Amino acid sequence: MIKVLRVVLRGRMAHFRKVYSNSTSLSYYFPPRTTVLGIVAAALGLPRDSYYDKLNQLNVGVSAVTPLRKLTVGEDILDTDTPNTTKLRGLSNRVPTTKELILPYRENFLGYSIYLHPYSSEMVQAFKNPAFPLSLGTANMLTWTEAIEELECTEVGEGDSEQTRRVEGAVPSSVRVEFSEGIQLTLEDGVPTTFQVGRVPGKLANYYFSVGGTTYQVRGKFRGALCGDRVIAFL
Repeated sequence: MIKVLRVVLRGRMAHFRKVYSNSTSLSYYFPPRTTVLGIVAAALGLPRDSYYDKLNQLNVGVSAVTPLRKLTVGEDILDTDTPNTTKLRGLSNRVPTTKELILPYRENFLGYSIYLHPYSSEMVQAFKNPAFPLSLGTANMLTWTEAIEELECTEVGEGDSEQTRRVEGAVPSSVRVEFSEGIQLTLEDGVPTTFQVGRVPGKLANYYFSVGGTTYQVRGKFRGALCGDRVIAFL
């Protein structure tokens, strides 16, 4: 048996910029593992760039609490290629670009469940009273903690026999999905799992993710946890 911390985060909108996005700000549907570690670090009050080694041992799982949708908006940003006073004040031509936002579908607020193993009592208290404001991606997309649960779970390992499991949230794309009516999945590619020195993204991975927040069946091996009747994969 293992203990897993489940934290439900809610907010108005989210943006998790894809690491390979340059002229446009594309977004993943869910917070990558690196983003979740940043949220944990903010709750604990750890300084920027100081927590990579300390938190890298955490296993992280993510699922949607509410159905999600994407909205693409246009925006003009400052031209800083050759910075001067006029350009920095936005008085000259700007650079048009687009940005993807993650919004709730038919609800006022969206929500994510993040699963952490192992965790400490310090983390539990930090999410109850965060040291720094928490956000879903960019700093102005604030989030709050709606629920905290400490779950008794059974570990699911890559060495377990290959079988069909009903999972929720993000699952490595190495599994085979058993599609059924009403299940909305996206394949998120190039999702960072670690940071290297200088905030350079480390290993990238691909994941299936339930946009509608529903469970779905997969067949294959992955690392995760069985918590009651829900199976969560670790990113």
